[in-house]
Amino acid sequence: MLPIIGGVVVGAIAALAVPSLVSGVVSGTRALTKGVIKGGMAAYTATSELVAESGEHIQDLVAEAKSEVKQAKKAHVES
Repeated sequence: MLPIIGGVVVGAIAALAVPSLVSGVVSGTRALTKGVIKGGMAAYTATSELVAESGEHIQDLVAEAKSEVKQAKKAHVES
């Protein structure tokens, strides 16, 4: 009979403690998930800026190359 009472007591304590533990785990998981999302957003922003800057540099290089080719053709025609 005593093991049954002990089991009931343990079960009652577990029934009272589990919602609190689950709430804590869910809260911790939620905070972790939000942190991961925020990190992903920051990485996306940084990557977008890097890609935009790289695109600008490439456009500048293309414009310079076109200008040099045009000048070379002009110098060739004049000579």
